[in-house]
Amino acid sequence: MKKSIKTLLISGLCLNFALSSTAYADGIVDAITYDETSITALSTSSSFSDISGHWAESKILEAIDLGIVSGYTDKTFRPDKQVTRAEFATFLTNAIKVTSTTTQNFKDVQTDDWFYGQVQKSVAVGIFGGYTDNTFKPGNLITRQEAAKAISGTITTANIDGDGAIYMKDYSKVHDWAKPFVNVVFNKGYMMGYNGYYRPVDGLTRAEAVKIIYDILDNENIEYGFNITNNGESYESAVVVGDLNILSSVGSGTVYINDVIVLGNINIIADKVSSVVLSDVKVRNVVVQNKLNPVKITCSSNINIENAILSANATIVKLGDNIQIKNTIIQ
Repeated sequence: MKKSIKTLLISGLCLNFALSSTAYADGIVDAITYDETSITALSTSSSFSDISGHWAESKILEAIDLGIVSGYTDKTFRPDKQVTRAEFATFLTNAIKVTSTTTQNFKDVQTDDWFYGQVQKSVAVGIFGGYTDNTFKPGNLITRQEAAKAISGTITTANIDGDGAIYMKDYSKVHDWAKPFVNVVFNKGYMMGYNGYYRPVDGLTRAEAVKIIYDILDNENIEYGFNITNNGESYESAVVVGDLNILSSVGSGTVYINDVIVLGNINIIADKVSSVVLSDVKVRNVVVQNKLNPVKITCSSNINIENAILSANATIVKLGDNIQIKNTIIQ
């Protein structure tokens, strides 16, 4: 179901920065040292001097008028300025109103950094993660394939199978870990290519970020928490920011959850529900609240669960393909 965009705010970032070349595993990138300055919110489309005739002008104007983004104090929007990992994490978490947080002690993210809170939120809901050396690399320019991975954590993906981006002339440059994400966002139309090229390791500009975020808000069914209350209810095609709760009022029947991203928990509160059937579901935690609940959780296909926290009597049945459950914890 398509929902209208609500007025949201992505804080405009007005930053002075110095560039220096730094070597990482993927090559040479620009390390950015920030000097955050005060920001004057410019909220009308006539405020900016550098977007007239830009390919994303209409999206930028709509996003500005809706209060989704703001510009810089010199009355520019800088649509072609590339976006860092910290900025994109901020854009996404602010856009979909993430409130969950965590305390991940990255070596290069300090509590007094302007992006600290939004980085923690992005990690808490699984949109972003860190590197094996316990860094986040907040100042690195985000690549298009990295952005595709982050975006895929905020959109529904049922019936979007296939290697849509495989026909891009540079598809061989897409890293193997990124191919599922690149194909999903390509097939949904959120991140396409340039004249037959995907440019997976290129940066993402502010204009591109605005277009992507605007399209996500316009096309995804975003719910801010949801309670399933009816026996036999089928909950479908939604991005839940918060928890999806199965309440006792469902009785002893079966609940169906299909094509749903949950940026929180699926809490099985109902202690008599016999079965919960999942299909095309990504969720941080599935939690059986009653430690004696014998509920059967059926994973049909395309399931990604970080933690399954079960009662001693609960069971998980895997019927389909692509079922990933990282941790199973018996209470």
